[in-house]
Amino acid sequence: MATSSHCPFCAILNGEAPGKIIARDDEHKFALIQSLHPGSVVHWLAIPYEHVASTEALERTDRERFLGLIDFAMEQTRKAAAKQPELVRGFTLKIHFGSYETIPHAKLHVVAAE
Repeated sequence: MATSSHCPFCAILNGEAPGKIIARDDEHKFALIQSLHPGSVVHWLAIPYEHVASTEALERTDRERFLGLIDFAMEQTRKAAAKQPELVRGFTLKIHFGSYETIPHAKLHVVAAE
């Protein structure tokens, strides 16, 4: 299991690894980043700054923070839709729990509706 020192998302946020940051909220400490392995024409990840091993762990230990991440993902994606024609038809938020967590860091997937 990755720790914050080995987490690719933490490395992107800290400027230690290449990655595209779509939006940041330094007050609430959330970011929207481009997926390292996109599965859609638009595939972003909404992540908290702090390293939390899984989305399920975030939901179980800090439900308010988990819901804040959902709000952040929706708000930032709606704002970006004006500049992203692929999002005009809508988008999907995906949340994986359990074995689908390929990179151990809490995240929500934002993908264009296809």
